[in-house]
Amino acid sequence: MAGLRYGRAAWIFCVAYVVVTVLAIGLSVAIGVFGHMPPTPEPMQNQAYLLSERFLPGMNLIVWGIFAAIYFRGRDDAAGVRREAYCLGAFWLVAAVVVDYVGFVLIPNPLSLSPHDFYVGQAPWIYLIYVAIFLGPVFWVALRGLRPVPAKV
Repeated sequence: MAGLRYGRAAWIFCVAYVVVTVLAIGLSVAIGVFGHMPPTPEPMQNQAYLLSERFLPGMNLIVWGIFAAIYFRGRDDAAGVRREAYCLGAFWLVAAVVVDYVGFVLIPNPLSLSPHDFYVGQAPWIYLIYVAIFLGPVFWVALRGLRPVPAKV
């Protein structure tokens, strides 16, 4: 069994994180535009964002599952992949928590929030997103295991 490939896990994390962030922002903006919801000065009070939050855990599960498929491409050691999926999920979860804290709490930007707003104001959605990030690779491995077995001729 090969261990977690940290370099591969890290670069795939970076790409997946950007993709899921862009998709989440796009979803919020689209809901605001199509729902004719006016922007608000406080990000936590924006109705489009508050509505989009409910879809973010599912979106994260799908995106992180797809990127897990990229990480595991070409692997066929079922038992090793299953164990590695948990390690990959844990690695991506820790990385996401750190990047979220630095990018959305510590560094001032238009999407910055206070620690209270980020970790309490977004509850339970932020925690469900973190669960989805962890389970993304496990989800992919489970789906991969459900593939029909080719018939022997």
